Amino acid sequence: MLDKVLDLVKQHVSNNPEIAKLIPPGQEEDVNKEVASGVNEGLKNSFSSGGIGGMLSSLTGGSGNGDMSENIAKAVADRLQGKFGLSPEVIKKISNAIPGIVQQLRG
Repeated sequence: MLDKVLDLVKQHVSNNPEIAKLIPPGQEEDVNKEVASGVNEGLKNSFSSGGIGGMLSSLTGGSGNGDMSENIAKAVADRLQGKFGLSPEVIKKISNAIPGIVQQLRG
């Protein structure tokens, strides 16, 4: 699953010129991997804390999915802060891409 998440992160982050230009050269792959790991862990945590019902609800678009995406986006932002010297602007743009990534995983 991590490979699929990483592919989606690359589509949403690296292929977005607004975001890509703000990531320091040479750090793109590390940032993508950190974001993918954060999304992957966030999904695992959401599924495990909600049990089977929570997992099914999340996958089928049940209530709380927006909160799940928001929680994952916040956790990813927290992981990125200070780690790569990214500006708050790029962290916000990356965080804003998280719901789209989660939505595609649910697809």
